[in-house]
Amino acid sequence: MKKILKTNWERYKKSPEGKEVIAIFNHLTTSEATVEEMLEVIKRFDPEFSKNTSKKEEQRQLKALTYFNNLIKDFLPKSDSEWDEFNHGEFFGELTHFLAVEDENVSIFDAPQIGFKNILSNNIILSTVLSSYMPEYFIPNLFVMQFVYFKKIAEKYEFNLPEEIPLRSDYRGRWLYYIHICNAICQFSIENELQDFGELCAFLFDYELTNMKEEMEAEYNKPMPSVPEQAWILVGNYGEGEKTMESGFWQSNQLTSKGDIMLFYEKSPVKKLNAVWTALEDGFVDPFGHYYSYSIIGKKIEIPDDKAITFEEFKNSEYFKARDSKGNFVSKNFQDVSGWSVTAKDYKEIKNMLEGKGFDTSVLPALYEPKFDLDVVISDEKDVENKMLIPLLEKMGFKRGEDYEQQVNLPAGHGSTGKRPDFCLHMKGSGVHLKAKVVIEVKEFMKDIPQIKTDYGQALTYAKWASPQVFILCDKNQIRVYQRNKKSDDFGDYSDCKVYRWDKLEIPEKFIELKRLLSK
Repeated sequence: MKKILKTNWERYKKSPEGKEVIAIFNHLTTSEATVEEMLEVIKRFDPEFSKNTSKKEEQRQLKALTYFNNLIKDFLPKSDSEWDEFNHGEFFGELTHFLAVEDENVSIFDAPQIGFKNILSNNIILSTVLSSYMPEYFIPNLFVMQFVYFKKIAEKYEFNLPEEIPLRSDYRGRWLYYIHICNAICQFSIENELQDFGELCAFLFDYELTNMKEEMEAEYNKPMPSVPEQAWILVGNYGEGEKTMESGFWQSNQLTSKGDIMLFYEKSPVKKLNAVWTALEDGFVDPFGHYYSYSIIGKKIEIPDDKAITFEEFKNSEYFKARDSKGNFVSKNFQDVSGWSVTAKDYKEIKNMLEGKGFDTSVLPALYEPKFDLDVVISDEKDVENKMLIPLLEKMGFKRGEDYEQQVNLPAGHGSTGKRPDFCLHMKGSGVHLKAKVVIEVKEFMKDIPQIKTDYGQALTYAKWASPQVFILCDKNQIRVYQRNKKSDDFGDYSDCKVYRWDKLEIPEKFIELKRLLSK
């Protein structure tokens, strides 16, 4: 865990703004703090959560704050001896059980997910109340809808957070993720000698969060990738906070990459595709957010109302009528499809429809179209490496020396010869701790199944020492991708793989799919 740079932090603490923010958070821990003041803190320090909040919704939030405030009073220890035996983890478990589980005989780990879904939606409110009573154990979760900033702060200071965020449907795991965050931040506070709750919250929610936002916004002003790789459909209505926004959060796909094309379909009563945005940041997951996965979008290109594509025009399109209904956002009537991928052919058809209505599509970004020289002469493994694999890695944006290395000498234990896979991607550690996320073994030609089995066995030995999540067998005809099974922690057998033929990688969707498997 890294330490705070004291000089700048001390300057902030002594500033009028710093003193004010520290005092605001410390006031929350006093008996004089009201639920109205708690709500004002939420609105001020988590503006994304409060954007478009109506007066009626604010009244509901005040009622929820009052309810949780009274409930936690009843749950707290009543005597000094009870406080002496207090365990905040057990307390949180008991509170969770009361709120999420109807049957007192059922543990929180056996209870239905629906109960956790309900309390997850109130995480920011309940956490604010918890922190007001027990600031040494809990923090207000003002990272709801701002989790992308917290993740970057956690990476900057190396907080000890679980590597994997719970899946969207795992409401229990998403709810319990909050206690992991509290534990990590409390440890950070101790190691950095933050004096009190007010200082910790001021550091996270004003000082560092402001710095992180400014750093990220500066990145948004830099040139985007020259040619986007993917297009996505976004669906929704603009609230008052979004009608004039230059950039902001939107429900999307966590696989979104910076620079991707975001086609916006505005729902009722508009029912038109009337804007094209750009993803300013890679897609990300917010375990506490209602929609779970989001993108930050900006650089809006508006499509005039008379040239926007209407719902009826989409439904009457011969192309979309013939499109595979399982992956067709039009056949789904644009319901629950925000974040669905738009294929290269879809995007081309949408541009054709816009041109037919007189819109100049030259102002729209063009999708990346990968091109490969498939007529190269291959005589040996080195030709496959130099004429096929390395150009592929470069097209994917991977750089030699930064993202991949060749012939890396992996430690193989005492008395053993080091293993030297042909390519290692995304390495970390050094010496006996050197690991790689992806290992690639190159062959000239795997002519039949027996040959594939033999080569698979060889590549598997490299996987043992490099501990990758993915290893690959590659020859002049195909790329065989093996992924580590999370449950069994192995790679299965030679047939448990995804196969990509070189002559199919000019299909953008195939290229993107393979790139994701090889990425960090």
